[in-house]
Amino acid sequence: MPVDCVVRGGAAAVLEPALRNRVLGRVRAALRALDRARSSVTIAFTDDAEIRALNRRYRHHDRATDVLSFHLQELAGEDDPAGEGVALGDIVISVETARRRAGVRRLGPELERLAVHGLCHLFGHDHQRAREAAVMFALERRLRRLAVVRGRATRT
Repeated sequence: MPVDCVVRGGAAAVLEPALRNRVLGRVRAALRALDRARSSVTIAFTDDAEIRALNRRYRHHDRATDVLSFHLQELAGEDDPAGEGVALGDIVISVETARRRAGVRRLGPELERLAVHGLCHLFGHDHQRAREAAVMFALERRLRRLAVVRGRATRT
């Protein structure tokens, strides 16, 4: 199951390989836990300038944000059969914004949280309405509680 990674802009100076691999391992574990091990995702780690440009172009918000998701499939949740064995889409994370919000010592957990949040969006979840938000955030919590040991997911 490919979880591809691109590191661009100012993120390259901040994102160490071990931290990048930890985030990718979290996403792989989440895909396995959702029985979507054959599906693929691309994670792009970038800086505020690039994510601001993307946010302005695609969401019409002229400001940096922490994470954006660009789905390739219209899915109705993580159980949607159309999500098996396909390219789900891209998750773009601003390492600058994540670092500012989380602090240096908490950057790893924050990047993992943002990657899982973006993955939930790729499965069609949203948090604009209270009922949808409750479902999405419950899924996020479940996926973030998975222990990642050498790329394997186990429940904690």
